[in-house]
Amino acid sequence: MGPTNTHFLFTILWKASNLLRHKIFFWLLLHDRVNSRNLLKRKSMALRSYDCTLCNDRTEETSHHLFWDCPVHCWNFI
Repeated sequence: MGPTNTHFLFTILWKASNLLRHKIFFWLLLHDRVNSRNLLKRKSMALRSYDCTLCNDRTEETSHHLFWDCPVHCWNFI
């Protein structure tokens, strides 16, 4: 369909020699589509609390919080 302008991270991601499931996970992470409580809230799913379940900071569980700001560091569980 012709050339398109894509972010350089996507070019690096798809050319990397990682497993396909890792590429798909990071693609979802870059597009803010990783299943978090924030995503469920945006999809109108009712939960008792949208706070992070890993820490007690009373912070909303977003993909950014889970992978960068959470003191528990979600990367340790992956």
